[in-house]
Parts: sequence; C-alpha cells; structure tokens
Amino acid sequence: MAITKIARDARNVAIARAAWGGSQNFLGARWVEHLVDSSPVKVREHVALWLLSLSPHYFYDRDIRAEAERNRLSRQALSDVLIAPHLNKEMRVLDYGCGPGYMAHAVAERVDHVYAIDISRGVLACAKALNRRSNITFLRPAEARQRTEIVDLAYSFAVVQHLRTETLLDVLGLIAKMLRPDGGLFLHFAVHGQGGWRTEAEWAADQSMVGRAKLRYGLNCFGRSADEMKKLVTSCGFTNVMVQPLSGTITVPGDDDITHQHWLTARRS
Repeated sequence: MAITKIARDARNVAIARAAWGGSQNFLGARWVEHLVDSSPVKVREHVALWLLSLSPHYFYDRDIRAEAERNRLSRQALSDVLIAPHLNKEMRVLDYGCGPGYMAHAVAERVDHVYAIDISRGVLACAKALNRRSNITFLRPAEARQRTEIVDLAYSFAVVQHLRTETLLDVLGLIAKMLRPDGGLFLHFAVHGQGGWRTEAEWAADQSMVGRAKLRYGLNCFGRSADEMKKLVTSCGFTNVMVQPLSGTITVPGDDDITHQHWLTARRS
C-alpha cells in the first residue's frame, strides 16, 4: 500500500513538473491548455479538476469533487460579503489572479462583465471548463495589456502573497491602467509574522537547500506589513488606502485561511 502511494505521488510530481510554465506559473505549459480544450465535453470537467489537483494553489484534499465544491462555496461567500455590496448590473470588473474562475463566476452574476486574468494558460483553460459564463473574458496579462476596456472595480484574492515585490508592482500597474479614475481596488494579503508568514527578504536570505528550492520551484508565500502594502499601492497611483483584518468579519466553508488575513481597499486617483 505504501509503495503504491509513493509511486502515485512520484507520478503526480513528475506530471506537475512537466506542466510547469516557469516561475510561479503552475500548469502553464502549452500541453495543459491543449489537453483540456481537446478533451471530450463529457470528461473535460474531470480532466480540469485532476489537473488543478496537481497545482499547489487550489486543492488540499484528494477528493477533487469535494475540493471543487469547497472552492465554489468559499468564493461565493467571499463575493457575497466583500465584493457584492459594491457592485451593480452596469459595472465591468477585473479579477486579477482568477485561477480556476470560481470567484469570477460568482461576481459575474451581479455585473455586466468580468475580465478574469491569470498568468497560467492551463489554469485559464480549466476555468473555462469549470466556470465559463457569457459575460466572463479569460485573459493572460499580456493579452490584457493590449486591450482598451476600462473597468469600474478590480479585486484580487489569494494572489498578493505569492508575488515578489517587483511582480506585485507590475500587477498594480496593469490594474491601474485598466481601472477608471475613482474606481475601487480590493486586495487580500497575508501579514508578516502571522501564521508563520515570512517576508520576501527572509526567504531570499534562507540559503538552505530546502529554502532555495522552495523559493525557485515551490509556491512562494510572502507576508507583508500593512504599512508596506499601503506604500506599494500608493506608489502605483491609488489613494484612500485602508487596511483591516478579515478575522471575525466573515465565515466561509472549509475554514479558508483567507479569513485569518487582511483586506486592503483603495481608489484609483
């Protein structure tokens, strides 16, 4: 039994490595997108869920159907409490780091259009298989930069903590480009020190073999202070920046760790 588990885990690691599209671009290899898109419709959803289970981002348990439902319910709950009060049917919205599209799907019920952006072409293919709606446009960042649409509100969940500062500034620049003046920005982030979150500098200083491998190949997890986040967001052209803890303000199915982290709001100046 143990040998079977080791063989299965080794197989999954090998497939996940082959699906890697570069730094933090899990499932970014072109064959992943092709596999999802070319799968028969009746099995496409299962193929998408299996692929998502190979990424460190989305599923924590081997029951992929249960994990998909947990993601759907948690993103619906987060949308209902944190985003929905600021929406109306005429709005266009930007979801940065949309992943499999569960949040975009929930938000799209309440607005005119959602532009859902992710760096991974494979994850976007999975999002189309699982959460396609007529008023959602799935894009990679390079594609979004070429478009001229302006949005009224932008948000990003469970993304900021995985970005190096240089990349985060680039993302904020793209959001500022697409967001109308006085449009709202909503960011979830993890605070340094809480729950063991280390800063980017602390990770870079870790010269152990495990530390270097995780920084290069694993899912980056950086904590930042509220002041650091405020300064970064302000430097990219946003005003009225405020930060508050999410703990005690919202409950989501599955005890999602987002509820123990922080929430930043701002306006495009």
